[in-house]
Amino acid sequence: MDHFFCAQCGKQFGEEGFHERDGKPYCRDDYFDMFAPKCGACNRAIMENYISALNSQWHPDCFVCRDCREPFIGGSFFDHEGQPYCETHYHLKRGSLCAGCHKPISGRCVTAMFRKFHPEHFVCAFCLKQLNKGTFKEQNDKPYCHACFEKLFG
Repeated sequence: MDHFFCAQCGKQFGEEGFHERDGKPYCRDDYFDMFAPKCGACNRAIMENYISALNSQWHPDCFVCRDCREPFIGGSFFDHEGQPYCETHYHLKRGSLCAGCHKPISGRCVTAMFRKFHPEHFVCAFCLKQLNKGTFKEQNDKPYCHACFEKLFG
């Protein structure tokens, strides 16, 4: 009786059989390690279902936000440097989260004090009146309208 051995590890094949590639027999583990596509997150062999995105294949459990590891609700994700992110972490990476509400900014924004704000969230730290970029004073890294600034610090 002929015995077959894995061309990679030399293990004799038992009842589980073998896989063949280019005329050579391989055990299941070596075959998948050597020839199966690798997951874009964990780099392990993909042997069953997978997600194809961002020019890679992913185990379904591995295709999650790179930062918070949460799955993508409704399947939508954001690409940042070839990695998948949820909307919040994508905007955090890009520096486009509002400093007032901590939500993503996709439209108009005010940049002040080295931070970005939705226009409606750039407000006086005391009276909460909406501010315009050139009409505020800064104290302790907080914006104030001129009236409140004079009242508090004048």
